[in-house]
Amino acid sequence: MAQVAGLTAVAGVAMVHDADTGWAAATSVGPGTPYSLNAVTAYSPADAWAVGQTQRAPLIEHWDGAAWRLVPCDWPASLVGAGLLGVDASSASAAIAVGGAYDRLAGTEVALVRHWDGSTWHPCDAGTGLVLTDVTMPSVREAWAVGHGSGGPVALHWDGTAWTPADVPRTPRGRLLAVAAPGTGEVWAVGADDRAALIMRFDGQAWHRVRPPAGTPKLTSVVALPDGEVWAAGGSGLLRWNGRRWRQAGPGIPSVNTLAALSPADVWAGGASGLAHFDGRRWQRVTSVPELDSSATWLGSAAVAPATVWMVGSRTASVDSVPLTGRELGNQESHAS
Repeated sequence: MAQVAGLTAVAGVAMVHDADTGWAAATSVGPGTPYSLNAVTAYSPADAWAVGQTQRAPLIEHWDGAAWRLVPCDWPASLVGAGLLGVDASSASAAIAVGGAYDRLAGTEVALVRHWDGSTWHPCDAGTGLVLTDVTMPSVREAWAVGHGSGGPVALHWDGTAWTPADVPRTPRGRLLAVAAPGTGEVWAVGADDRAALIMRFDGQAWHRVRPPAGTPKLTSVVALPDGEVWAAGGSGLLRWNGRRWRQAGPGIPSVNTLAALSPADVWAGGASGLAHFDGRRWQRVTSVPELDSSATWLGSAAVAPATVWMVGSRTASVDSVPLTGRELGNQESHAS
């Protein structure tokens, strides 16, 4: 898409980390128009998915261990503001992406859900009057998606056949923004109750609210490990679960959007001000890729054993020539976050 010189455009960005080489840019292929990457998941170091949106439609990309490629997916022409906000995978042939849009024909918000079967992304009905913001898929036959509708927070459960709404504590001004399941039957979801933090926990039987520390702002990310380690973050708030209650922790960066964890001693936080790492004792600010470290806003992350961590997001790039492809936008050096 042609751009006028001197204007700016948003471009999706991605980078990957491993213990041997550290952080490296993994240039998103891009659709040739302004776009953002909102979430990422990885089933193996050579099998990752990133989702987001352009100005006109949702976006899905796949990483094969060497490069990203756009994966086609059909979307109804009646959708406005459509985007994918969450993605997770439980195998190479089972992944789920979720998001939302406004349907002009139906006159309401609609949940967007797509299921990957190893060759194609298929649509799946999850209802109207709601937007889904994240999904966790602990197994091929189980997943949880969260979001919000006119009545407050929404949680949907996938049993391998269909999506079913779950009863959640009534919170009229609430919305759930992130969800994580460590595979033990427990599920954590976080978000906002008006301007304050909202935390909910599924204990295998029912959803319950869990009190956050006073003054905790909106939470946008949660990560849960099988050993019971749980972290949640959003903006200036970073919380750690000690098995009984949530406690404040310091992330080393002023604004956190997303968390990823390989182990209790290997946790990453990303946001509008770069990255921080927790080594089991303390959080410390770290540098990443020079051309991205001060320009990118990290929106989504993922970790996969043995030592791979992904960060995706966007940055605002200065447009100096026409036309520009998504790849060229991602490589511009004149930008502002």
